[in-house]
Amino acid sequence: MRCILCEKLSFKGICGKCAKKLLSEQKHTRILEGGLKVYSFFGYSGITPILHVKHRFWGHRILKQIASYTFGKFAKEFEFGEKVAAVGVDDKSNGAYSHTAVLAHALKSPSITPVYGVLRAKNAVTYSGQSYEFRRKNPRRFIISKKIKKFKYAILIDDVVTSGFTLREAKDTLAKEGVETLFALVLADAKE
Repeated sequence: MRCILCEKLSFKGICGKCAKKLLSEQKHTRILEGGLKVYSFFGYSGITPILHVKHRFWGHRILKQIASYTFGKFAKEFEFGEKVAAVGVDDKSNGAYSHTAVLAHALKSPSITPVYGVLRAKNAVTYSGQSYEFRRKNPRRFIISKKIKKFKYAILIDDVVTSGFTLREAKDTLAKEGVETLFALVLADAKE
């Protein structure tokens, strides 16, 4: 196997040298309209090759590796007074696996419990490459599972934040069920 970034031989999808370089990149914080804080590990251009392989049948291995380096490390350092749900935004599988479920799974810790299938979009339109106006006019219209009822707090999980519409809509949907969103955690921010 070859590293997807430098193409040198590697037993993992991302070699140790490239992983170390990736992890040295600056973390980002963005506050969306309405006050939701979004923490991201990378700028979009910094991990474009990783985001593109996630759609391949073996992409889950790469995503799992980068999730372990980022979300897993975050989970080890995160402490909160009670259990917090890690909720992947629309974590249904698009092919072989769910991208947000892989990311949420990496957060499993004494303080964080991944909860799957909580927010499912009724509107299946894809936002990839779409304009701000398109995103605004086509909300996800989430259906929420009652599994979330046993939690008071949640962390929203997604792979990329662009306009922030999806995360804000997810936060509002959770709030209607009495669940407070502490913040959102994403791999990359498209507004680097």
